[in-house]
Amino acid sequence: MKSEPSTDHGCEPEGVRASKSLRQRWRWAMRLMAFLIACLPVLLLELGLRGLDDSTTQAIDYDPYVGLSQPRPLFVLNEAANRWEIPSERYNFFRPESFSAKKAPGTRRVFVLGGSTVQGRPYATETAFSTWLRLSLESADSEFKYEVINCGGAAYASYRVAKILEEVLSHEPDAIVLYTGHNEFLEDRTYAHVRELGTVSRWATAIGSKLHTVRWVQSFFAESPERTELVANVDTKLDHPGGLDSYQRDPIWQRGVEEHFAATLEGIVERTQDSHLPLILCVPASDLINTPPFKMQTRTDWTDEEEKAFQSAWPTACDSELSSARRIDAFRECLRIDRAHAGANYALGRLLYDQGNSDQARLYLIAARDHDVCPLRAPSAIIRATREIAERYDVPLIDTPGLLDERNFRGDLIADQIPDPSRFVDHVHPSIAGHQRIAAALALEFQKLGWVELTAQSRLNYENAAKEHLSGLGLEYYVRGKQRLEGLRLWTMGRAGQLATEMADDPFDLQATRERP
Repeated sequence: MKSEPSTDHGCEPEGVRASKSLRQRWRWAMRLMAFLIACLPVLLLELGLRGLDDSTTQAIDYDPYVGLSQPRPLFVLNEAANRWEIPSERYNFFRPESFSAKKAPGTRRVFVLGGSTVQGRPYATETAFSTWLRLSLESADSEFKYEVINCGGAAYASYRVAKILEEVLSHEPDAIVLYTGHNEFLEDRTYAHVRELGTVSRWATAIGSKLHTVRWVQSFFAESPERTELVANVDTKLDHPGGLDSYQRDPIWQRGVEEHFAATLEGIVERTQDSHLPLILCVPASDLINTPPFKMQTRTDWTDEEEKAFQSAWPTACDSELSSARRIDAFRECLRIDRAHAGANYALGRLLYDQGNSDQARLYLIAARDHDVCPLRAPSAIIRATREIAERYDVPLIDTPGLLDERNFRGDLIADQIPDPSRFVDHVHPSIAGHQRIAAALALEFQKLGWVELTAQSRLNYENAAKEHLSGLGLEYYVRGKQRLEGLRLWTMGRAGQLATEMADDPFDLQATRERP
């Protein structure tokens, strides 16, 4: 029998195998070289554009959600004083702030970014947590000079804060503190074009946008007409006639806003880490007890039978003369029919809270905030994104809602996972004492960074410095703060008062549900 020819390459002479292996490696080397030669012009262009780049005018990254006209720099140089200052024409949104153009040796510079909470509204930066943080750091360390620079912008959402971050990175920061999330729904924009991209396309767009070559090519083309273009200054919907009318039940739009926030926050975190810069995030906190929803609407897709059942239960639920048990049952019936009704969630939550049932009350009060048709408080999705991103990137996180939760409904020193209403002056802004608690938590994080050592003596030094600081503010400071608070309440509650005419099909009486604790 004839044997088959052997195909075992192991029988090939060693020299033949070595020659084949060498030819294969050569072919791969030639392919790689051809690829690199093809990429060389693009690489040279990228390097050239980076060399010509003015980093002070660059945004963090291309934002696929909105186009934002590059605003004027927040800080301008006062050459006579040799200081960077916020100019007076920006005082509509910011408070006066400045720092030396030449950073002195032995100086630690912290920029605090965010919205009006950072600014200390309704008061001002003098009693904001940035000031208390500076006093705390100074009280614990006399070796360094501490500059804690407040960049809080009234009504500034995260995508505008991101622009400020890019600017301050050129001013030799040593750390960044970020408190953002409440202002995401104030300005109008659309997200249909982003949803159509899909996850993979959005990822590819984000990666490509990090290349200066891609940005340069984009500069030759007009922006997509689908992408919302925002003006340099904040332009809130509520500042326009009929602004409240523009807020409607729109879960798709709300998810777009929440996704935009998460993408922006992740970009901010990545940018600071690329710069090897410590970042401390704060979870946005809001009042749940004394703040009813600013706007609510009933379902539009219910049947005639469901609508009839809702309208039958609603008067009973809102009748303050009836027993709490009957009203609670009626509100539960309303929510069985329309579980996203912000008003029913709030009223039921308040009734349960006033009875001492904090565990159940918390669920309904959070739902009332999350389903507010005019969301002026950060909803759960934004709070959750802040926590998840901080954990994913190992960023220190200040649990502000937990910090402001010390007492239960009776006033006992027992936390009930509901921020104390006494720690807020309105729907989102902490009291001065609340700001001091936030500053104390931040000081502990700076201690973990090795900046300071907080001791009993440093605490005593801080208390003395704080008393001296407060005594120097004068009565006029607090009077102006109360005036701003009244103006803010008119801006929010005044619009909520229009609900009676705007929601004839949902006659929800806000005051009827505000039973005193």
